Amino acid sequence: MEVTGSPSGSDEAGYGPGTSVDTSFTPVPEECRRLLRLFAEKTPGFTKNDALINGVQFEGDDLPIIPGPIKSQAITAVLHAMVGIVGLEILQLRGLTTSTTTHVNTDHSGLYPATPALVTVDGTKGSAILNLPTVPQWDKDRQSNSPLVYRATAIYETADKGTWFQLHGSLDPWKLLGVIGITKDKDAEIRTNDAAYALIQERVRTYRAREIEQLMVERGFSGSIVYSPKGWRDTEMGQRLARHPLINYAQQTYCPALPPAQLPKSEDKRPLAGIKVVELARIIAGTAAGALLASMGAEVIRVNSSKLKDYTPAQPSSLMAGKTTIDLDLNDPADHARLMQLFEEADVILQGYRLRSLERRGFGLHAALELANKRGKGIIYVDENCYGPDGCYAERPGWQQVADAAAGSSYVMGQSFGCPAGQGVLPSLPISDMSTGALTALTAMCAVRDRYVKGGSYHGHCALTGYDMATLNPDVRLYSRDVVQRIQDKYQFAPWSSDAHVAPLYYSILESWERADSFMKNEDFFVTFSDSVFGSKLRVLAPIVRYTDQESSARWTSPPVPFCHHKYRSFSSPS
Repeated sequence: MEVTGSPSGSDEAGYGPGTSVDTSFTPVPEECRRLLRLFAEKTPGFTKNDALINGVQFEGDDLPIIPGPIKSQAITAVLHAMVGIVGLEILQLRGLTTSTTTHVNTDHSGLYPATPALVTVDGTKGSAILNLPTVPQWDKDRQSNSPLVYRATAIYETADKGTWFQLHGSLDPWKLLGVIGITKDKDAEIRTNDAAYALIQERVRTYRAREIEQLMVERGFSGSIVYSPKGWRDTEMGQRLARHPLINYAQQTYCPALPPAQLPKSEDKRPLAGIKVVELARIIAGTAAGALLASMGAEVIRVNSSKLKDYTPAQPSSLMAGKTTIDLDLNDPADHARLMQLFEEADVILQGYRLRSLERRGFGLHAALELANKRGKGIIYVDENCYGPDGCYAERPGWQQVADAAAGSSYVMGQSFGCPAGQGVLPSLPISDMSTGALTALTAMCAVRDRYVKGGSYHGHCALTGYDMATLNPDVRLYSRDVVQRIQDKYQFAPWSSDAHVAPLYYSILESWERADSFMKNEDFFVTFSDSVFGSKLRVLAPIVRYTDQESSARWTSPPVPFCHHKYRSFSSPS
């Protein structure tokens, strides 16, 4: 049932070393059913109840809406279906349902990776949202629209011909550019994206691939060589990450045996009613996880520092819906104590900073476990990062684009566009970010369910690169070039290459969707809030998981708000 790419990566059928391709096309909803069973079988602790698995009703158009050969839309739909299944298990434990049916629309799921851009405020949409006076700017460098700032994050060929590198400006692009010899005075001279890309390419090509990778590590920046899927799996880090299941969590058995958590008595019939979540994250993946948990009924308190940059487009989007967002500075002893109080009350900790960085501040896994032991009630601690829970790269910084380059996603996209072997092209949307967010929420929900049944405390881990590896797994397979062309013929996506920045790219994808299909006008896929702080009419992407009982279905009870919007408070929901 598959065609394997040749070692050279130049064959017409495959997409390079380590790729496996469908020999026939299966409509998206039907393919989701296959992948759901595949992922369920590979996930330790996931239900074996056929009624729940077969009870997922996937519906949507036959053809994917996301460009390229990677089955991002189907896998995103499957992750939400798994969230829905675990939610039903929790509802059954609470005695609120006997239903085994979860509804997931696959077109809605295809929109999910574009969440940060799917915002309309009082008729304003697209990048113009960022210019609204109601949207605080948390990244002045990006607000400047400097071509060099935007092209500090792109894919460049190194001195090793045919070996490309994902450069990432992170949240300090001028510092990164200075590392490769480009000073800020160049900003007045370089005023087009093409000129910026050419200048940075000239500098990157003076380094061999291993040299620039080591330079980034030494200076504290992220970045990755563009690997083929096989090339990454053959690395020591790829092999380490492959040892872990995608949905990766375990009870912490070295702790005292704590009793099962009490089921909540709440009028809220959503699965996570009564669950208290501390969200410690910036940018997208961890933020997406908190939003999904909030939609399932959890009380989520997001902790930011107003002294740190963050990703402004996330603020009006549904990534910030249903949350309380507070401002804490961990260098301030009073704020340090306030976060400790939240840890003492929390059921779930979502941690999206570099692995073990919060541990050095006193807020790591073991500190959380000690607090749980003192109170006699288990806790769930979930780490989300780029490279996974262990191995030589585990504590490296990383972003969606870096994971895409490492795991092989950018390589595969380059091959689908007919690029020479080795050249990477960014996937069309922040797919690994958003889908790793869904994966993180799913991991937390599995642990919530188990804590109700078995008691104890749990530790989970989700990695951007791990998600990408799962999408490129030979069992999942890629769409054939014929299918990729059918998607392109329908939507007429504008071309892009190695110089693309993710933000303008996903606005371009939205324009193609709006021209070609009507699903962007399907109000079932959106939710509109009145009188939000951003405007009197705020329209954002709605939650995906639906149940037969609407009172149990995912929804947000409050609109998105900016970072650090609320005054500090502790949790309000009952234990």
